[in-house]
Formats: sequence, structure tokens, C-alpha cells
Amino acid sequence: MKRRSFIATAGAAALAPGELLHARTAGADDAPRTRKVFAHYMVAWPRDGKTAGPDQYAREIRDAMAAGIDGFALNCGGWSAVEPYYKRRVEAMYDAADRFDGAFALFVSADGNAQDELEDIVRTVRGRRSQMMVNGRPMLSAYALGGLEGARAQSLLERAQRLGVYFVPHLFPHTGEREIDANAAADIVERIGPADGYFYFGAAGAPSLLARSTRALATALRDAGKAFMAPVTPYYRGLPQGTNYRAFETNGFAGMAEEWRAAIESRATWVQIVTWNDWAESTYVAPTGGARQAAVYHARFGPILSHEGYLRASRHYIRWFKTGSPPPVVHDELFYFYRLFPAVSACAPPRMPQGTLLDRIFVCVLLTHPAQLTVQQDGRADHRLLPAGISFVDVPSLPGQPTFTIVRNGRIVLDRTGELAITERDFSTRYGYYSGWASGVPSR
Repeated sequence: MKRRSFIATAGAAALAPGELLHARTAGADDAPRTRKVFAHYMVAWPRDGKTAGPDQYAREIRDAMAAGIDGFALNCGGWSAVEPYYKRRVEAMYDAADRFDGAFALFVSADGNAQDELEDIVRTVRGRRSQMMVNGRPMLSAYALGGLEGARAQSLLERAQRLGVYFVPHLFPHTGEREIDANAAADIVERIGPADGYFYFGAAGAPSLLARSTRALATALRDAGKAFMAPVTPYYRGLPQGTNYRAFETNGFAGMAEEWRAAIESRATWVQIVTWNDWAESTYVAPTGGARQAAVYHARFGPILSHEGYLRASRHYIRWFKTGSPPPVVHDELFYFYRLFPAVSACAPPRMPQGTLLDRIFVCVLLTHPAQLTVQQDGRADHRLLPAGISFVDVPSLPGQPTFTIVRNGRIVLDRTGELAITERDFSTRYGYYSGWASGVPSR
């Protein structure tokens, strides 16, 4: 396909007519006040496997753009001296993003050993068409800057300043994963010193805790004149074979919506969805091509259930964040979320992850006008009369395939059966969430 036609077809899903030309220049040198939404991309685990190249990465970019995502933060646990595949993959991702003529931005988020090679990282990405620029400087981020060593973090902050980058790192707060209150936020502002801003990697925590932490950080960083990249995350559940086997209940999409509201209402500079493709911690929102995949990237991650419902439901909040005003609901949509087996069962499932989990089916509904939602399961029907706008509903989870129906004025406007059945004995999905959706035609 010729480059011109590639750009036209790839960008059309995400940009309205007339916006593409603007995006080409905006992505090249963006002011920090411009609200953008990024997604945290694990370079170690591309969706299409170890052999993924520019064509496969371009497909992921198109999926992200369709949701309103403006770019990827490329998490690199190594670079060239250690695990050199990171650098090769990053260069391939820039090759893919450059095809979009500035409409999709990239920046590196240095993690672990990659923090020892900041000079080569900056040298590699500086001047690339798709590199995220702020005030004429290439943006650079980091995860867990310096680890737990304060002296190393300070040295890296000074190195980034010498390199002339726009630096927005994450570093561990002294509170660990506990809530970041005003005092902890002030401490972070002091510790990041010469950095231009702070990225809060909020994933391992209850949504209300993450939302309160976002609000505290936004205030402290704004008062200090620094940029703030706030997190939103769909769901967190570590793998049982490691030391991180825990989960945080999010009540379907309701928890993610609470985090979106915190970022919107606190006027964060940017949002970073945490994550696009972390298959290990189940925080992914990337479309995976089906309701359930036996494996994505590696079998050790176990069956991968679709989280695309989180991504599609986020489109409303992405528009809200970027414009500052809640967008009108122009067509009926429903998004449903459930586990494939009871969290509490008479059977002997794998040991429970840390944290309380609920045996409920969760539904997020966007309605143009009032209507009735019915959730039907194995002879049980739950009915809810819902107003126009956004509503959140939950009902008990029962074995079988639930059916979701929206009726307005005696007419069915949406009808969808969950693609995957809830069972009593199949624990192979390890307390993961499955999500699906249905959309109606735009209202006139």
C-alpha cells in the first residue's frame, strides 16, 4: 500500500475530517498543556509475538488510535548492552509510528537496566518523526527511577537534565503502594527536583485509592509548575506462580471510570493507560482478536480474556478528558464484565489472590434516552430502569451465558449474549475479568 493511502485509512478511524493535518504538526512539538492520552506499552511482550515488526506494530497503533489514544509510552527493561532486543523493537515501533505522519507519538519509559543507557536512548529517538516533543525537547519517562536508591535516582535526574529532554519519570513514593496524600505528594515534588513532571504508575491498588492519590498529586504538581501524567487502569491481577499473586476489585468498568473522573476533575496534564499489553498483571486493554485466546505472546500468561470492553468504554472518558466537557451520548452502548467462575466456591480452586473479589456481573450502560436493562441468566431476570447518560449496574453471577437486553418504548434496541459462559469448576482463567460490548446506531 502506498504511504499516502496508508495514512488516510489508518487515521480515519481516529480523526475527523480536517484533523489529520493538525495532528501531523501537533505530535511534532506539543505544548505541555495539550491534553493527550497515552498507553503504557510493554516492549518485552508485543501482541504479535517475538517476531513482530513494523506491520504488526502499525496494526496495534491503528487499534489505539481508534480508541482516541495519542501515543505509546514504551516500557523498556533493557536497551542495548543488556537485552538488546529492546532497542531493536523500539526502532521497529518508531518505523511503524512514522508511517502515521506525526498523528501518533512515542516516547521511551526507561525501566531497570535501560536507565543505565539514557544517552543512547535519547540519541536513538531524537529526530524521529513520531517522537513526542514538548517545548522543542524529546519527552522521556521512566518507571521506578533509580529503584529504591535515592542517590541513584538523583544522579539519573541530573543526567536527564544534561541530555536536554523533557523528563516525566515515575519514582516510588516513600509510602509504597499506600495512598499518596498531600504530604506524600509534596515529598514527591521535592524528590523529582529538576524533572519537568511526574508519572504516577497507579495500578496495584483499589480504584478509590488510586483516584485519591491522583487528586493529591495533581494539586501538588500544578502548584509546583510541573506536568502530571495520571494513570487509569482496568484491573490488576498478578500471576499465581510468582510473588505478586493479588487482585484489586474494580467492579467491572466502574473502578476505571472513577480513575478517569479523578484525572479529568483534577485537570491532569496527560493520562497514561496502565497498560496496553501487560499480560502478566492483567492490566491490558489491547484488543486480542477474540473473547478468549489460549495464549498471547507466551503460554505462561495463561488464557487471555478480552479486555476490549474497558478500552471501548474508555472512549467516552478520553473525549471528556481532552475537551474538558462530558461528550453527549449519541448512541446506545452497553459494556459487560464478569469472571468465568465464582470467586467463592465450594470447589477447591487455586489459592485466592490477595484482596476481596465479588461474584457479580457488572454492566456499564450509555443511553441516549431512558430505557430498561435486563440481565438474564439461567431462568433469573434482573430488570433496571435507567436514565439517559451513564449508569452502572451489577447483578449476581450465575452459571451459564448471561444475556443483556436494552428495551425502549417496547422495542429492543440492544441485545447481546456474553460470548463466554460462567462455569462452576473451570478455574483456568485465574480470577481474570472478561469484557464484552454492544453498540446501537447513532440517534438522529
